[in-house]
Amino acid sequence: MGLTNFPNGVASFGIPLVGGLPFGKTSKCFYVAPNSGGDGHRGTNISKPLDTLTKAQSLATADSNDTVFLISESNTAANTTDYQSSALAWAKDGVHLIGVCSGNHISQRARIAQLSTATGVNDLFTVSADNCLIANISVFHGVDDATSKGAVLVSGQRNHFYNCNFQGIGHATMDTADNYSLKVTGSENLFENCTIGLDTIARGTAVNYEMTFASGATRNLFKNCIITTYAEAATHLFLKIAASGIDRWNMFQNCIFINMPTGDAAGTTMTEAFDVTGGGSPDGIIILDQCTLYGATDWEAAAVSGKVMIRTDAGTAATAGLSADVAAA
Repeated sequence: MGLTNFPNGVASFGIPLVGGLPFGKTSKCFYVAPNSGGDGHRGTNISKPLDTLTKAQSLATADSNDTVFLISESNTAANTTDYQSSALAWAKDGVHLIGVCSGNHISQRARIAQLSTATGVNDLFTVSADNCLIANISVFHGVDDATSKGAVLVSGQRNHFYNCNFQGIGHATMDTADNYSLKVTGSENLFENCTIGLDTIARGTAVNYEMTFASGATRNLFKNCIITTYAEAATHLFLKIAASGIDRWNMFQNCIFINMPTGDAAGTTMTEAFDVTGGGSPDGIIILDQCTLYGATDWEAAAVSGKVMIRTDAGTAATAGLSADVAAA
């Protein structure tokens, strides 16, 4: 398996890290190849990889900066995906997960997905661990099952998600109430260059959303991310925040929110991007720093919470960040 080598000899798999991957004196590497691996292997030799991420994490040691590499072996889903029959819990602090693939931005070929015959799988990928680097991974939650909800839940702290794609409501049957691509309840996590949501399956007949902050989410930063959707009802949302869902601040920096109400996959213009329930304890604000909204009439509509603050180079408080046809300028 080829690596990206810097002059100092550190291999990064294309991830721009200062000092390379976070290896320590006692760190181990585990390799997972869902197409050709076997869980009877030790997994520390790339020529004899494991078959599943579950096995790799069971062998890894918390807080030792062990790293699990999920290896893509082709461009097909079957050869690149670790299929789950139940929720995959990433629960050991300081155990990192890196997808070995091209490093593209959407539908990376190092994948986690639900087995098509599995039912009732909520929060397909749950990150309760702290201090993990997770990069070049896509999570696809799309099966013919209305009882499965939530693609990704991040309840841990101080994790760094780099170039990941979280796709929920990936089947029409999953267009159910309170379903989502990403739920955040943890604090001080960084989501960088990630894509959240899906624009191939129409959603919103039931009240659902791409993201939700559900319980005291604090100081989480979304940087250079794309939040995408395909709304078939004006009530669909990019972000739902429950009462007591946020604390202090959460920030979106240089992010683009895209709903496609025109073109070949014409959907419905959303009334608002965010539904924010104010009050409760704890409580906080959402900061939008140089963000753009497309396919929704407003960031917040009639019930304005006073919790969403935006900074942009142009526009008034009511129109800042809303995209416009250049012909109307």
